[in-house]
Amino acid sequence: MLHIITFPVHKYTHNFFDKLSHRTGISFISPLSYETMALPPPSNTVEYLSLTSESLAAQNAQRALLLDLEARKRASTIDVPTLPNQVRDMLRSMGHPIRLFGEDLAAIRQRLRMELARQEVMREEELGGIAGVDEEMMVGDHEVLKEEKVEEITEVTYTHASKELVRARKVICDYSLEKSRSRLDVERRRRRGMVRWTRGKKRARLFNQDDDDDFAGEAYIGLKDDALLVKELDDNCEKIYKTVRNQALEGSQYGDVRPLSAVCTSSLPLGCEGRFPKLIATGGWSGGIKIWNGGTDHNSVRGEEQSDLSPLDLLGAKSIVHEDRIMGVAMRPYVTATAASDGFCTMVASASIDLTAKLCKVTLNQDASDEMDVDESKSEALKYHVEEVAHLKGHAARLCSVAFHPTGQYVATTSFDHTWRLWDVATSNMHEGTELLLQDGHAKEVYGVGFHQDGSLVATTDFGGVVQCWDLRTGKSICHFLGHARRVVCSEFSPNGFQLATAGDDGTIKIWDLRRRRASASIPAHTNLITQLKFSHSTSSQNGEFLVSSSFDGTGKIWSTRDWKMLTTLQGHEGKVMGIDVLDGPDCAVVTCGFDKTLKLWK
Repeated sequence: MLHIITFPVHKYTHNFFDKLSHRTGISFISPLSYETMALPPPSNTVEYLSLTSESLAAQNAQRALLLDLEARKRASTIDVPTLPNQVRDMLRSMGHPIRLFGEDLAAIRQRLRMELARQEVMREEELGGIAGVDEEMMVGDHEVLKEEKVEEITEVTYTHASKELVRARKVICDYSLEKSRSRLDVERRRRRGMVRWTRGKKRARLFNQDDDDDFAGEAYIGLKDDALLVKELDDNCEKIYKTVRNQALEGSQYGDVRPLSAVCTSSLPLGCEGRFPKLIATGGWSGGIKIWNGGTDHNSVRGEEQSDLSPLDLLGAKSIVHEDRIMGVAMRPYVTATAASDGFCTMVASASIDLTAKLCKVTLNQDASDEMDVDESKSEALKYHVEEVAHLKGHAARLCSVAFHPTGQYVATTSFDHTWRLWDVATSNMHEGTELLLQDGHAKEVYGVGFHQDGSLVATTDFGGVVQCWDLRTGKSICHFLGHARRVVCSEFSPNGFQLATAGDDGTIKIWDLRRRRASASIPAHTNLITQLKFSHSTSSQNGEFLVSSSFDGTGKIWSTRDWKMLTTLQGHEGKVMGIDVLDGPDCAVVTCGFDKTLKLWK
């Protein structure tokens, strides 16, 4: 006797019921299949079995769950806009709420990504099913005939770099390989010398002999040199720490009519102390840039008679550089300074909330009667002329920080538009800046930026607590660090090349080991937001032996890089300390600027 059972069946389960009917002799068909199968209409002997409402609801719920899981899988591959206004426009066009209760910008972008993924999944469902989801709806029998899978071809695409960016990456690669080779050679010598020096000191204590006796013989000449290098570094570090612990306020100067927001100093090439002047550049809320004396007699640098200039004397100024507040300033390294007619020239970069960055050329003033702003200072007293030479436009939101590449040929800027950009200094002009790279990848506002001393890496920080490390030679993100509880606003690479310091709104300084890609130290440094970090410059007199930090708690602090203990506290500002930097030289001078409109020098 032929038994025919009819009830609604999902369209993707026909293969299973066909095989089941072949085994049992019971036919399972839907009421709509009589015409297609040429079956007689059902009689009174036909038994109808219908799914209950609970079963249909469970089936629909299961399918909805599978579709949602598929959408979540695909959400990570969906590209969404970076700017908040573009995200809002897309949600508005899709008919979804712009912001739900308790959502931040990252959650809004994630919701948009999920909605786009759901729409993509539903479109495929309407076109005939989704590979992977349909098979899960079938009964889990190993002998069930499965539909043919549609193979998904994953194609990796790359954005073609411009010719200018390719040339820049070649320059950066050549520079970084040479610098890293010399740095690693010194590090290897230091480590060999450390082992040899430790053994020599132990033997000297055991046998009561001079340390130099352990280095006798021609076979140990190289090792002796390495050990002496370590001894020299240790002795120099001891002198530096003694000097730093005795630092006091050397001078204070009102820098502007409005608060000073950023400060930077000139970095001297290795072994070139005295050949280049020490300069200090400041930027403030008034939108102007000023150049101050860092302690060098500038006439003696030029081979002339000495002058009566004192530290923190005004050397040059330009009152109107930006239309709004300056958020960051950076000075071009002297090692790449181009020679002007008088043999000296440097450059200062500034970033402002007016959506622009500017490059200003600083040259020795040949003629005191050159055209200058009357309200800046007496023209005959200014030793340097500040001239705007390039206008960098392109960011869609306020700028935050700016930094020069160690080669001095490129400058990086960060912005609230969630991106950072790399610009070419040589080809930028007053009309437009040459943008080499526009890099996104941050979910929130990008604030801090810092270059590795080899020029190979750049670190950027954002308001989501994320620190990203990028390889400038390939354009890839090589690693990211998570550990800050709140916004991260500054990053600085150590001169040793394998440590990165970051700080922000949580008041802690974190030291990241680039070799192990994890935090090696966490310093509870300040009680408020940390505005800036700077290592002592890698010169013959400092070698990155200490780290300085400034904070909204009104203090600056100096930390030992050997054990990360505090050496001293710089107290003197009446309010927030907005910036801090180190002046090259054996006196280990530190300069700070604050919300109280003052610039202070500590020695």
